Amino acid sequence: MRFTKWVTLLILPAIATIASANTIDVNATVLGTQGPWTFSGSLNNAFQYGTASELPPIVLNASDGFDFAAGGTFTITYLSGTVSVGSGFPFTDALGDTSVPVDNGFGSSGRVFPSFYMDSFTYPINLGELVGTFATSSGAIVGTPFAVGDGASVTVPTGATQLQLGINDDIYGDNAGSYTVRIAGPALPVSSVPEPSTLPAVGAVLAFLALFSLYRDKLTAGRKRL
Repeated sequence: MRFTKWVTLLILPAIATIASANTIDVNATVLGTQGPWTFSGSLNNAFQYGTASELPPIVLNASDGFDFAAGGTFTITYLSGTVSVGSGFPFTDALGDTSVPVDNGFGSSGRVFPSFYMDSFTYPINLGELVGTFATSSGAIVGTPFAVGDGASVTVPTGATQLQLGINDDIYGDNAGSYTVRIAGPALPVSSVPEPSTLPAVGAVLAFLALFSLYRDKLTAGRKRL
């Protein structure tokens, strides 16, 4: 029993690394000039918005440590920063300009906003509000884009491998400022396979304990004969 106990205590740390938590947090800065997704003739053609003046979105994926298994939950929280969507518009937090809900309307450019493609159940969605979508590794939208505002929890749809964030607007070139947000989501699983460098150490410990146990048993048997 003692031999088994010591093997368990000494070997388990070497053959398995246990994650301290199943979620991770990442902070990101979203510029006022970034849209929530990009589009072209072959990518997100059915999700065009604005004048194509936006910068590409902030992208979070497995390289940030996130697991995008379907059904997982990401929580996005506004931390700081302000954005203005142009001259004459106020600097606001990530909820955008609450006096200008744009929803499925048209901007001064004559084009729709990203919010045009979002669930009308979540309206109002404001001008300059933080918004996002899940997407494939190529940036193709998966599921329905969504509003974030000052905070939101969203569920990973099947096929998504990344989360994208940007601003709800139609003309991006005159925007200023940025939002800092925290993204909390499922962490990639930690491998339970032993690191190659630990295997020799594990073997040495096992050999030592086996010899020690054999020696102890022989010594005990000798004492009993006496």
